[in-house]
Amino acid sequence: MTDSVEEAVATLTDAEWVDLTHTLEEDIPAVPTHARFGHTLYESYEWGDEACHYRITMGEHSGTHIDAPLHFIAEGDAHYDVASIPLECLVGRAATIDATDVEGGKTVTRERIETWEQEHGSLRNGDRVLFWFGWDRYWDTGETGQEYLDSWPGLSAKAAAYLTDIGIDLVGCDTAAVDASGNDEFPAHYELLGEETYIVENLTNLDQLPAFSALFTFPLKIDSGSGSPIRAVAMID
Repeated sequence: MTDSVEEAVATLTDAEWVDLTHTLEEDIPAVPTHARFGHTLYESYEWGDEACHYRITMGEHSGTHIDAPLHFIAEGDAHYDVASIPLECLVGRAATIDATDVEGGKTVTRERIETWEQEHGSLRNGDRVLFWFGWDRYWDTGETGQEYLDSWPGLSAKAAAYLTDIGIDLVGCDTAAVDASGNDEFPAHYELLGEETYIVENLTNLDQLPAFSALFTFPLKIDSGSGSPIRAVAMID
């Protein structure tokens, strides 16, 4: 066991890491129906306090975050909320699919995923799949960040069903939602979360990932949580 631990630590220490997480700060993009992020100073050295600390207010889906089934599925079983997501579903092999040519409001098709597999290798049960739309280029604070929310691409219903049929553990994207903007039926959310395929949204730096990497997406352990901000990172060769 000791040798195994030392080997694992050496692998992690020597690896190249890519941060896939947006910084949480005030006035970042947020879906209009969601709570906004706030950061309020409570103790300050300038006020004569011995320590510094801030109060944080935010929604469960602020910034780079994970969706648990509870977010869209009214009833569930063992792995329903964010606190009960199995740890093994939050770390593992991830495929990154280039979808930067998919326009806002349009969707990735099942055939697009199959073509990627022919070029790079088959997806496997327990994998994670990340869709790189390049949408993080619009992420910003204030008014300039609103373009991020104007019209983003997403995943088609058939593509989502193809991934759940394979047994994918998690699907991620660098857009505000895995469903394309304007689709109020949320087919990808219902398909994925209904099959306990977790969703990560608002990723960044997916352009820095190879076809396959090791992905880590650990949330806060929120009881009855529909989701949580995460620090998403990838380990590459």
